[in-house]
Amino acid sequence: MKILDATAGYKEIWFQKNHPLVTFMDIRNGKIDTKTENTKFKNRRRIEINPDVVSSWDRAPFPDNSFDMIVFDPPHIIRKKDRVTSTMEYKYGWLYEDNWKQILKSGIDKLFKILKPEGVFVLKWSECNKKIDEIISLFPYPPLFGTRSGKNNTNLWIVFLKYDVNMKLDKIQT
Repeated sequence: MKILDATAGYKEIWFQKNHPLVTFMDIRNGKIDTKTENTKFKNRRRIEINPDVVSSWDRAPFPDNSFDMIVFDPPHIIRKKDRVTSTMEYKYGWLYEDNWKQILKSGIDKLFKILKPEGVFVLKWSECNKKIDEIISLFPYPPLFGTRSGKNNTNLWIVFLKYDVNMKLDKIQT
């Protein structure tokens, strides 16, 4: 099995941060100082982002049908271009108000191209700026299942399955 974490960051979601079946990809690489002037506590935290592959998700350098599973935890913060970057944005990234939907859509399309048929796509999304229905509408397949988590139930984990949309999905007999 081959797994791609398309937005690995500092691998926060992973228990096994160097699993041999997982390729970690991120557009960032190196140490990032998260101290910002608009941080309430003026704290300083340095995070290390060391992906196996440095690339954005919409330009993932893999052939079509390469991965059995893709994990996608894109930035959830949608902001104006002229705003000062916050600690949260340094840690998790951000998208801009004027093109967030196009950026996500092109990334989702590219990632589904490199996902194998009958592959599993795991989306993590936080409804801090955009509701999940807006995000699901960008996907070429309906969600299979998912769950909410977090203090306010605003974090979602949703699983999609890539399949031939023309195939008849009969119930499996056991």
